[in-house]
Amino acid sequence: MADRTGDMSYETGASTLLRTRRSRVGDCCHVLVGEGKELLKEIRAWILVRFRYRGARVGRSFHVGKAVSIGPGFVAGDFVYIGPHSQLPPRVHIGHYSSLSAQVAIVGSDHQYDKPGVPVVYSGRPPSSVTTIGKDVLIGHGAILLRGISIGNGAVVGAGAIVTKDVPPYAIVVGVPAKVLRYRFDEQEQAIHEEMLAQPATRGQHPGPLM
Repeated sequence: MADRTGDMSYETGASTLLRTRRSRVGDCCHVLVGEGKELLKEIRAWILVRFRYRGARVGRSFHVGKAVSIGPGFVAGDFVYIGPHSQLPPRVHIGHYSSLSAQVAIVGSDHQYDKPGVPVVYSGRPPSSVTTIGKDVLIGHGAILLRGISIGNGAVVGAGAIVTKDVPPYAIVVGVPAKVLRYRFDEQEQAIHEEMLAQPATRGQHPGPLM
């Protein structure tokens, strides 16, 4: 019987090489698809800012969902996400890495109601105020924030919360009205995180869709 050991070794090596090449091709395809999606997002964001949200100033990789209302004076840092059907009034400022889930609303300070003898609809507007959302803030689905408040760096606002006052950095707030449940990091961890946030914003690995 002929010795086929050499042939088998050759076939095994060829199969391994083929699998390796297929794996590399697959990895390249994933990278290209990912880069293609990011490019489309960038183009969509540019079109929206250029034609719909005129005057808005946004950083890299800004993403806004469908049916989002954004008022004048909007400023967003790098890698900011605004979920669909959210409502942002004039003069909202958002820091790097922050995410607003779907149906987040910033409301209030839109009518004066303390003029005797004058209907609310004709009483005018109160002075405009800035709403500040810091860096690396996560705001849950359907949360409502009163206009003019400040959300500190690293804070988390629970879904459905109604936030009526400033939120300290790294606080996790929930409920109606929102109250501090706990803090995301201890003081030492906050210092580490603040050092990171003080650096120029850099792209990371997105976790992908929920499974």
